[in-house]
Amino acid sequence: MKRNPMDEAIAALQVAPVETVLMNACAVIAAMLYGMDSQWFSVPLLIALIAGCMVWRSTPAIIQAANKRAKARHRYPY
Repeated sequence: MKRNPMDEAIAALQVAPVETVLMNACAVIAAMLYGMDSQWFSVPLLIALIAGCMVWRSTPAIIQAANKRAKARHRYPY
């Protein structure tokens, strides 16, 4: 039973949905603001960093949920 990146992404959305979406959205907004040469790109970058730390803290639960998902997807669970 191997986990694939999709298992981990879905598990992250199940375990920490707000943090995961906030981190991704703020990272995209920061990249857009940096591309427009705005001085405000550091604010969403800092928010993305804080949300990333919260996702990192929930990593054991995310891995456990991903393993459960991979085991449920396996045809012959042992």
